[in-house]
Amino acid sequence: MNLLGILLSLVQLAAPASSSKPIERLCAKTPVTALSSTDATHIAGIFKNPGKSLIKRIGGQLSGDTLYLFPDGTYIYSEWADISPDTIYDKGAWTYSAGIVRLVSDPEVKWEPGIDRQLVAFRRSSVPDEILLIGITQRLADFEEQAGDDPELMLLIVGKERFKSVKASEVPKLKARLMKTGWNPKSHNHP
Repeated sequence: MNLLGILLSLVQLAAPASSSKPIERLCAKTPVTALSSTDATHIAGIFKNPGKSLIKRIGGQLSGDTLYLFPDGTYIYSEWADISPDTIYDKGAWTYSAGIVRLVSDPEVKWEPGIDRQLVAFRRSSVPDEILLIGITQRLADFEEQAGDDPELMLLIVGKERFKSVKASEVPKLKARLMKTGWNPKSHNHP
């Protein structure tokens, strides 16, 4: 083998097995459709894990999380469990462009919030009206690693399904309720 052949072989070995584009990485395991042409007002809503589709397939869960993407460009991320109340772990501003939701925490969030900062928006090809989000950094890698024989189920396990949209008129009351019941910065371990 000549030097060029050896170099090409090394480049192929060093290249990642999957594309770096999140939708292509998802499509490598199961049919999905990108929502890159959708605008931010259509994406805004309440996203849950577990979502309705996952609960329908495997039943209720003992823990979960909710991402509130408000139409005013702010968000709240909370987690709950059977032994702990719904607690806000992150809040801040969000943007949406080219199919990617980007989260930027408020300065008062001084701990690691436990959510990917970028999430890709998509839907399963078989479900035309849904919107799903999956974190690009950690959750997408989890999906690729664990997709196995039922990649659609794994999408629902690691992703967030839109539960409902949120109207601008609902935002002030909903935010006030969430902050009153779930915001307690002293409960987070941070310096």
